[in-house]
Amino acid sequence: MVALSIVEAANTARATNKAAGRPYVAVVSGGTSGIGMYAVQELARTHGKAGEAASRGLRVYILGRRASDELLQSCRTLCPFGQFEFVQAKDLALMRDVDRVCEKVVALEKEKSEAEGHAPKIDLVVASQGILHFGGREDTTEGLERPAAIGYYGRMRVVDRLLPLLTATVTPPSPGHVAFVMNPQLEGNIVADDLSLRQSKNYTLRNRGSQLSVYTSFYCEALAARNPGTLALVHYYPGGVKSNISETSSLGLFTRTMFRIAMPLMRIVQVPEAESGQRVSFLGETSVYPPAEFPVKPDGATAKIPVSKGADDKTGSGAYRINYDDDVIKFNDKTAGYRAQGMADTIYKHTQRAFDVIASGQKFTE
Repeated sequence: MVALSIVEAANTARATNKAAGRPYVAVVSGGTSGIGMYAVQELARTHGKAGEAASRGLRVYILGRRASDELLQSCRTLCPFGQFEFVQAKDLALMRDVDRVCEKVVALEKEKSEAEGHAPKIDLVVASQGILHFGGREDTTEGLERPAAIGYYGRMRVVDRLLPLLTATVTPPSPGHVAFVMNPQLEGNIVADDLSLRQSKNYTLRNRGSQLSVYTSFYCEALAARNPGTLALVHYYPGGVKSNISETSSLGLFTRTMFRIAMPLMRIVQVPEAESGQRVSFLGETSVYPPAEFPVKPDGATAKIPVSKGADDKTGSGAYRINYDDDVIKFNDKTAGYRAQGMADTIYKHTQRAFDVIASGQKFTE
């Protein structure tokens, strides 16, 4: 476990790193509620506490269907000199809508960075959008199963569309970081001959949970391998955190009622909202989660924190599986077997085919 005091100190050090010569830029998809919202608020709080004179500046793009005036006002109160841009999505389960939203983010960031006199760069992407679904299969108009479209394909598409700015070269060197908020501990079996779980016998809650988890870890590994020295990715389990996901998901009355009954009990073991936001922000710490082949010299708050072990059990490999307290999640032997079979590349290519088919205006049927 990494002490919260170290997490906060490291986040403050990044916020006050004026040697970067530009603002810290984050994109949070699913940032209008729950874990994504807490990350936005804690970024604002950290920079705001540092003060305008000490902060390097902050710009956060919040992607979601709707952002409350309360959220935006709280961010501006916490950090009056920060820039908080809400970019409205219609449906992040649709890749065409993800593309539209990301195109707007890229255009805005290029415009703002040009006005500030520096190259455009995104430092951190937090992908946290998702829904709960316990019923039968429901596909989007693009041919993707809806929960997977939001929680896996949509998240990966956000990163793909923002990849040029995440991996952009700047001086001093500053790699891009990605945090996928999910759960690596759900990794299990892959149905290799039915990667989209289209056959009814394969479409189970267990298989779907395993699919979303394994695919997320392997996509992280594939991107890290393709972007050495410039991109680090974390598949992150946030623990129990207060959220309204049961209210924003299409759940039956019984399931929704059970969630309402369970919530008071769950709060006993929940990660506090502010701590959750700070720990998600910490996933952008290069000295602990570096890209592959990136030279690391830990100092300051993280001087005694070792470089994290990657999903492949190799230190500093660029793709990480991390628990809510910033500990490395135990190496998964089953996933290691799939890795040896080349499944990381298989999953990456499957996902890219889905993107290509949908971008061409067709329905994905694989």
